[in-house]
Amino acid sequence: VVGNCFSLQKEHETAITFFRRAIQLNPSYTYAHTLCGHEYTSNEDFERAIACYRDAIRVDCRHYNAWYGLGAIYFRQEKFDLAEYHFQRALDINSQSSVLHCHLGMAQHQNGKTMEALDTLAGAFRLDPRNPQAHYQRATIFMTLDRPQDALSELEK
Repeated sequence: VVGNCFSLQKEHETAITFFRRAIQLNPSYTYAHTLCGHEYTSNEDFERAIACYRDAIRVDCRHYNAWYGLGAIYFRQEKFDLAEYHFQRALDINSQSSVLHCHLGMAQHQNGKTMEALDTLAGAFRLDPRNPQAHYQRATIFMTLDRPQDALSELEK
């Protein structure tokens, strides 16, 4: 709880200290590993963040937040194949997440899987029609396909 308070105040180093202490007290506390990874990601210390997310997955291989965290890092690093793989693993665990569908669709698009990305993003707003990111990403893809009317239609939804 204390680590989250410091995280919300953008005091990432202090938050990391508290999450590491929580891990020290209970190494099987999966979420502490993941939260620590999020803090390292915020500091752009991707190597340590990846280690934290992998530790979380070692403790609980069904912890989709850690799979998502790895995917997000790889996406930022433009390692889109790895990002897609990790987002898909997260989505396999939590298939009802509109956010995960959206991130997977973005990675698929970057990997040249345009039609698959459009389908994945459509799934995102079927789950949550208020997800503006899914509509925006679909519109962006339509623009890359030189389909401005479809893009406009997507943004008007």
